[in-house]
Amino acid sequence: MKRPFYPIIVVLAIVSMLLAGCARPTPAPPTATPVPPTATPVPPTATPVPPTPTPVPEVDEFAVLANYIAEKFAGWTPVITADEVYENLTDGDTSNDPFILDVRKPESYAKGHVPGAYNIFWKDIVKEEYLSKLPKDRKIVVYCYTGHTGEIAATVLMLLGYDAVNMKFGFMGWSLNDEALDQPRFQGPAGYPVETEPHPLTETYAQPSWKTGESDPVAIVLARAREVFPNMTPVIEADALYENLTDGDASNDPFILSVRKPEDYAKGHIQGAYNVFWKEVPKPENLAHYPADKPIVVYCYTGHTGQAAMAALALLGYNVVNLKYGMMGWTEKDEVLAQPRYAVATAPDYPIETEPHPLP
Repeated sequence: MKRPFYPIIVVLAIVSMLLAGCARPTPAPPTATPVPPTATPVPPTATPVPPTPTPVPEVDEFAVLANYIAEKFAGWTPVITADEVYENLTDGDTSNDPFILDVRKPESYAKGHVPGAYNIFWKDIVKEEYLSKLPKDRKIVVYCYTGHTGEIAATVLMLLGYDAVNMKFGFMGWSLNDEALDQPRFQGPAGYPVETEPHPLTETYAQPSWKTGESDPVAIVLARAREVFPNMTPVIEADALYENLTDGDASNDPFILSVRKPEDYAKGHIQGAYNVFWKEVPKPENLAHYPADKPIVVYCYTGHTGQAAMAALALLGYNVVNLKYGMMGWTEKDEVLAQPRYAVATAPDYPIETEPHPLP
């Protein structure tokens, strides 16, 4: 009889249990400590540096103004005769009539003026309230008493862009009415000596020092005119100049500049005078020869182009004055004057009026 397998099965079960209890458990894989990702380094933000501004070159205002005046002088006719003005006003065509500007004092204007003329005193001409009343699309004929301050006003107006011209000999050249003229009329030359020895310009000087802060030439003209007009002395009489030159003190003698044509300067000039034609006075190569630290007396034929040159030099910063009536007031020699002389006997006597005309 066969033994049953039961004991064997029991033994095997016990052995299996023992083996299971003795077996080591398979360790769980260790949990890795998470490593944070390495951050991509961010470069530090640089402090912004403002761009270096490009330096603006400083404007040489003196050179800008000098070149501008020389350019404008080159194409300008500074005077018109009373005969030409009268012919224009009476030609039956009012469309071509000029705007006539009397730059004498208001009380003189009230005593008599060219028909239709408006009135602004010459020193006030550059004030905005008056400039805004003047037309830029019409010729302006300026006049004063004898032609001098009228030329200053016409010169500055021309440089400011107006079509301006001065009436030769001023109201004196228009009317024989002495009451309306309201100033002494030209009585004739003083008869002072002249010389023919030339005086070349050889010395050089530093230019005047001033600044307006402007860069446009027209703006510079306006700023300079407003600065110099209030204290400007426009003329010196022949007697005063002669007395200065003959007082025995050469240290106070002015620098004398004849602005007539070279061929007329050669015929005779004031003793010691230099010569530069008026249109060329403001050219930089000539300006280098004028002293900024000494009075300058300018003169021409009858006082007009000398006054234009004087106005230019005053705007440029020179201590300058014009000889009243020019060589006409200095010498009796007609061949030296080299231009027609003013004379009451041949002067016109055109109509005048006293009716005022408010500025438009």
